Amino acid sequence: MSNPPASLASRHADLTQKVILEAALDELAAAPSEPLTVRGVARRAGISERTVFRYYAAREDLLNGAAAEYARRMDFPPLPTDRDSLLAYPAAVYAAFEAKADLTRAALHSELYERVRSTDAAGRLTAIQGIVDALAPARSAADRRIAAANIHYHVIASTWWYYRTYFGFDLAEAARAARTVIAQTLDGLESAK
Repeated sequence: MSNPPASLASRHADLTQKVILEAALDELAAAPSEPLTVRGVARRAGISERTVFRYYAAREDLLNGAAAEYARRMDFPPLPTDRDSLLAYPAAVYAAFEAKADLTRAALHSELYERVRSTDAAGRLTAIQGIVDALAPARSAADRRIAAANIHYHVIASTWWYYRTYFGFDLAEAARAARTVIAQTLDGLESAK
């Protein structure tokens, strides 16, 4: 038994919400250091401010929606689950940042940064912490926590951006640099078992 098709009103609402979120991300990309306003989003979307407020009752709701849309658009690779996938992760996640470089830079330099960091990056840190805990259970909790934080630092957008702009690394070099630090950190943890 199949589900009945979505109603016209439901499809219209979905499309309107999509237009609002696209306009919000476009607005942030155009001026990442400026506050995101409902007025600016409405103007860019070609709709009224009232319509934006119908979908997002408060500006904070709009920012949360834009952060969720950013994460959806980024199409991040699956989180690492073991040592090998953790070592491969910088290449995969950096490729995602690179594929959507304008959007990533906008998120790094806008009001979305903390919202994105507290959702997507938090899940990444939890996965890394689990791998570190499994690889070095005899190490102190503090050592494992510091190792996970150092590894996590090398698989976030700001580090990708730093490697690409300040060091002038190409994508492969940036991923290799991150992988090297991660391997050294894991080797250090495991050698002291």
